[in-house]
Amino acid sequence: MSTLTGDALTETTVPRTEVESPEASWDWPLLGIVAALGGFGLLMILSASSLDADATYGNAMHFVTRQLGGLAGGGILALCAIFLPWRYVRKGVYPLYFATLLLLLLVVSPLGHSAKGATRWIVLGPINFQPSELAKLVLVLALSHYLACNQGRLKDIVGVVAPGVGLVVPLAIAVIFQRDFGTTVILFGLTGVLFVVAGLQWRWVFAMAGVAFSALVGLVIVEPYRLKRISSFLDPFADPDGAGYQVVQGWIALATGGFSGTGLASGVAQRGFLPEAHNDFILAVIGEELGAVGWCVAIGLIIALVWRATLIAVRARELFSILVGLGIAALFGAQALINIGVVGGVLPAKGLVLPFLSYGASAAVVDMFALGILLRLSMRRADATEA
Repeated sequence: MSTLTGDALTETTVPRTEVESPEASWDWPLLGIVAALGGFGLLMILSASSLDADATYGNAMHFVTRQLGGLAGGGILALCAIFLPWRYVRKGVYPLYFATLLLLLLVVSPLGHSAKGATRWIVLGPINFQPSELAKLVLVLALSHYLACNQGRLKDIVGVVAPGVGLVVPLAIAVIFQRDFGTTVILFGLTGVLFVVAGLQWRWVFAMAGVAFSALVGLVIVEPYRLKRISSFLDPFADPDGAGYQVVQGWIALATGGFSGTGLASGVAQRGFLPEAHNDFILAVIGEELGAVGWCVAIGLIIALVWRATLIAVRARELFSILVGLGIAALFGAQALINIGVVGGVLPAKGLVLPFLSYGASAAVVDMFALGILLRLSMRRADATEA
């Protein structure tokens, strides 16, 4: 039986391990939410990218096809997470961590691929993959495993907390050298969330937050392009044809859509006026073509996704499962919050996709993998067994 103390979720009386419940089934509401998000996303990606894809690749379905490939590839990983024995999934956490770190390092090898001023992808034949997307989920798995193994020992700052924080450092360093500031922020944020849930004392949480914030400020200061993004965020109309262009065009698209929108495929944002219309700014296209109604549907589905993931986590009774579920919920929620904030102009521009909605084949693979883990957690229950 588990009880929550001031320091951590600690075990009392009979130890518990999680086993599959014979009567348990997948969390169908979660599956329905993801299906709705994925279908809605494919529709809007097609609407936002068809003209550009046809002009550039001679195939209006180019980006939709790649997104479908990402969803299918991630679906295979999801099935592995669902049907492999749970103990194998957990034992594979650290090998997956080091494999991800290796993939991040391969980005700077001849396998690395550059686009839009950044080198973040590796190319293996027809596969073009962004390892930093996987790093976020892998951090959740690895740190959750570490914290669960050190349950009730978080008062030991040097011997337990510091090595746990050390799990994020190699990933963050590798990612920041890829000029991926947004993912670095997410990695630090996930680390804080997991330590809070595991029961780290608040004074140490605030200390960690202070160090992370100082590091992020330093990263902004040393890169002129990041400072430029901050200044354009504070006043995008100061340079509406330059640094503030994308934000201004996003606002114009949202204002044009009004309440009910201009109609599918009838917006002008994706006709060369709004860069990354099918990717980071898919919400602007939704706002223009489907109006406030479309925005409410999209954001409502995202909220439902985060809520359902959180519900699965809090129903678990084993610390590893709780941490993984809440970590995935935080990952989905943080990415969505930043994406919405950027499109709405309340956060500086950052390249983070909207889960299951905006284009990003690598993100689609990882999101589907995360879905499989959540579905597996929903099929499990705590059962009293002998240790």
